[in-house]
Amino acid sequence: MRTILLLSIFLGMSSIGFAQNQSIMDSVQIVTILNAADTNDSTIHPVKLDWNYVKSYWYDTKAVVTRPFSWKENNIAQFAIISWVSGASYLLADQKIKNWSQENVTHFTNTASEIVDPLGNGRYLWITSGLVFLHGQVFKNQKSTRVGLLILESQLINGVLGQIVKLSAGRKRPWDGATAHDWAGPQYPPYHSFPSGHAQTAFALATVVAMEFKHIRAVPIIAYSLATLTVLSRINANAHWTSDLIVGAALGHFISKTIVRQHPESGDGYRKKLGWQLLPTGTGFTLAKSF
Repeated sequence: MRTILLLSIFLGMSSIGFAQNQSIMDSVQIVTILNAADTNDSTIHPVKLDWNYVKSYWYDTKAVVTRPFSWKENNIAQFAIISWVSGASYLLADQKIKNWSQENVTHFTNTASEIVDPLGNGRYLWITSGLVFLHGQVFKNQKSTRVGLLILESQLINGVLGQIVKLSAGRKRPWDGATAHDWAGPQYPPYHSFPSGHAQTAFALATVVAMEFKHIRAVPIIAYSLATLTVLSRINANAHWTSDLIVGAALGHFISKTIVRQHPESGDGYRKKLGWQLLPTGTGFTLAKSF
C-alpha cells in the first residue's frame, strides 16, 4: 500500500505540472490514495511540527555543513568519484552533450520533460509536503506526518544552500548563448546554472522517499529513476550543463541523507548532537555515547 502512496505523490505532482488546470483534482487524488496507507505503525517515531522541529533546522544545517569533516574512507571515495565525473564532464563533455541534445529534441522528449519537470520544481513540492503532512494530521498517520515534514525541511535546506552556491558561482546557462566554460561569478542580475536546482530538488525528494520506504524494494528504484528522468529533462530543455546536474543531484542526495539520519525512527526521533550520557543499569551505571 505504501508503494501506492509513493506513486500517488510522484504521479500527482507530474499531472499538476502537465495539466495545471487540473491541479485541485490531482491534489485530492493524492490525499485520497494516501488515506489508504497504513495508519498505525508502532515502529515509527513521529516527527512533530513543534519547537523541536523548528530548532532542528539549525542543528541539521550545521550537521550538513560540518559532515565532510567527519567523512570516512568510503565517503571520501564517493566525493572523489563525483568530483572526477563532474570535472571530466565540464572539461570534455558539457558542450558536446548540449549540442547533441539540442539537435535531437523531439515532440516526445518535450512531452516527457514536461511530465517529470514538477519533480524538480520546488513550488509543487511545497504542495506535496503540505498534503502529506495534512493527511497525517487528519488521519492520525504518523508515517505521513513524518515524511511530509522531512520533505519540507529537506527542500528548504537544499534550497538555501543551493542558492548560496548558485549566486556565488554565477555560471551562465546554455540558453544564455554561453559556452560551457562561461562563468560570471557573483553579480546582479545573477546567473543560476551551477548547480542545477531541479536536479538537487528531485534527488532531495527521491532520497527522503527512498530512505523512509527502503523496506519496500521497488521504492528506491522508482524514486531515483524518476529523479534521473527529471535531470535528463533539464538537458532537453537546454537549461543546464551536464556537470550542473551531476553536482546538483549529489548535493540533493547528500543533504537529504544527512537530514533524514538526524531524525531516526527509533530513540527520541531527533539527533541533536554527539554526547556522553551516564545511564543507570541493574548493577550500577554505564557511560554511553549518543549519536
